[in-house]
Amino acid sequence: MMNSSKRLSRRKFLKNSGAAFVAGAVSTACLETLTGCSHNDKTSAPPQKSIVSDSNSASPDAASVRFSDITAAANLDFVQRNGTCKRRYFCEQVAAGAVLFDADGDGFLDIYFPQPKPIGICKKDYLQPLKHRLYINDGKGRFTLKENAFGGMETDYGISAAVGDFDNDGHPDLYVCCYGKDRLFRNRGDGTFEDVTDKAGVGLGGFSTGATWFDYDNDGHLDLFVCRYCEWTVDKDDPCTNKDGSPDVCSPTHYLASLCVLYHNNGDGTFTDVSLKAGVGKVARRSLGVAAADFHNSGRLDLFVANDMGPNFLYRNMGGGKFEDVAAEEGVALGQKPEPLANMGVAVGDYNEDGYLDIAVTTFAGEPYTVYRNEGGKYFTDVSVPVGIAEPTVPMLGFGAVFFDSRNIGRLDLFFANGHVNPYIEGFDPTTKLKQPNQLFLNNGSGHFDWIKDALPANDVRIHKGACWGDIDNDGRIDLLVTASNDRPTLLHNDCPQRNWLMIQLTNKHGCCTPIGAKCIATIQGKEKMRVVLGGGSYGGDSDFRIHFGLGDATRVEKLDIHWLSGGKQTLTDVAANQILKVKEHV
Repeated sequence: MMNSSKRLSRRKFLKNSGAAFVAGAVSTACLETLTGCSHNDKTSAPPQKSIVSDSNSASPDAASVRFSDITAAANLDFVQRNGTCKRRYFCEQVAAGAVLFDADGDGFLDIYFPQPKPIGICKKDYLQPLKHRLYINDGKGRFTLKENAFGGMETDYGISAAVGDFDNDGHPDLYVCCYGKDRLFRNRGDGTFEDVTDKAGVGLGGFSTGATWFDYDNDGHLDLFVCRYCEWTVDKDDPCTNKDGSPDVCSPTHYLASLCVLYHNNGDGTFTDVSLKAGVGKVARRSLGVAAADFHNSGRLDLFVANDMGPNFLYRNMGGGKFEDVAAEEGVALGQKPEPLANMGVAVGDYNEDGYLDIAVTTFAGEPYTVYRNEGGKYFTDVSVPVGIAEPTVPMLGFGAVFFDSRNIGRLDLFFANGHVNPYIEGFDPTTKLKQPNQLFLNNGSGHFDWIKDALPANDVRIHKGACWGDIDNDGRIDLLVTASNDRPTLLHNDCPQRNWLMIQLTNKHGCCTPIGAKCIATIQGKEKMRVVLGGGSYGGDSDFRIHFGLGDATRVEKLDIHWLSGGKQTLTDVAANQILKVKEHV
C-alpha cells in the first residue's frame, strides 16, 4: 500500500507512464509489413504474408453510411445513473453496459440495462430507488419498460450482463455482474424472470465486471466465465489525489487484482466452481472485457480476456476441461511497445476473410487501440498501425467495441464506444476530453479501416461505456446500442442504403437458443465468408445472437455450411436473400 501523501490516482499514473508511449506509439511502432515483428513470445514465429494488402484507399461508399439517433422516438430517453454523489467511488469508472436479446420470444430484440446503485455515503442522496430495466420491443420501433419483469428482485451495483440459455429450454437467461453479489435470472419464456442465483450457486461476491456463457467441455450445457477486477470495497476506498491535489479515486494498482471465476454447468440447474481445476483461476488480473470463441479452429472454445494495466489472457482450450494461457507466446498479451496496456473492451471477427477470428481491443487515452490479426491459428500480429486504427484512437478512451457489417456488403467494420473515466481530465491533459464521440471505421476490403467521422450523430458526445449490435427492426441492417455513464443511452438506427442480407437464427440439438461457438460459412458469389455465434465480446453486455451476412447485390447464398459445436455439420444450398432463417441442429 502506498503512503497516502504519495498516492497516485489512476489518471495520474497513466498520464505519467503513458505519455512516453503516446510520443512513440505511431512513429516507432514495429510494423509487420516492414520489419516482420517479433511477437513477444517464447519462440518467435516466422512472419507470414497477409492475405490482404495494407492500403490507405478510402471506402468508396463512405458518404452513404449514416446512423441516426432514435433514442427518444424509441422511448429509451432515460438516464442510466451511476450512483455517484459528491464522493466518487472506484466502481463508477466502469459502469454500466446493456444487452440486446429477445427476452419474450417474439422475434424482436429487447434491451436489458443493469443498474448501478448508490453505495456508501451516496445512499442518502437518492430518494427514489434506482432499478434495473427490461425494455420490450414492439416491433414498430418503440420500446416499453416491462414492469415487474424480475418479480421485484433487485441487484446490487449492476455493471454488465451476459445472456445465455443455460437450461436449454429455448429462452435466453440473464447473468448480471455487480459490485456486491452477482445475480442469475432464469427466463420464464414470457419476458419475466425468476432469481435462481442461490439455487444455481453462482452468487459471486466482490467486484465483477463482465461475463460470458460458453460450453467449454462440449457436454451440451453452457458454462459461465466471470471477469473480476480488483479487491476494492467501499470500506477499503482510500482517499487518493489527482495531479492538482484534488481528491479522486485511486489507481487500480492501489488495490490487489482479482481472480476470474469459471463455473461448470452441472446440467441440473446448479454450477460448480472449477477455476483452479481448469487452469483459469491461478493468476490475478484486472479483467474487463471477455470473449469466448474458437481462435484456433480446433472445435473447442477459447477465452480472450482484456486486462486493465496488465497482460491480456488468451486461454486456449486444451480439451479435457483444461485451459492454458498462451497470450504471450501467441502475441496478444501486450501492445506494440511492447508493454501492458489499459485494455478494456474486445471485438472479435474475421475482418480479413481468411477463416480465422481476429481481435480488436480498446484501451486508455494516450494508447492506440489494438488490432491483432490471427495468423492461421498459430499466433497473432499487431497490425494496429498498418490497418489505420492506431493514430485516430490515441486521444480516445474506449470501452465497447464491435465488429459488424454496417453496409451489408460482406465486410466487417469496427465501432468503438469512447469516453474518459476522469471528470477532471481536461484540467491537466489537453490531449483528450471527458466526453468523447464514438468512432466508426469502415473496412475498405484491402486491409485498411477508414474512420468515417460523419457517419454518426455529431452531437452524441458523452462518457460512453457499453456497445452492442443487433437488428432492432428486422430490416436486415445492423443497428447499434451504446450506453453512457450517468447519461442516457443512444440507440443508433442504421440508415445505410438497403442491400441484400441473410440472418440465421440457430438452435442446437439440445434446445439451446444461444448456441455460442456455432459457425456459419456462406459462399456468396463464389467467395466464402465466416460468421460465428460469439460469447461475450465488447464491454458491458451481449449483442444479437443471430448470425448476419451482408450480401451486397447477391440475391442468394450458393451454399451455407453450419458447423455446430457438437462437431455436426449441416449444409443448405441456394438460400434466398432477405430473410431470417431459422435452423435447428439435426439430432
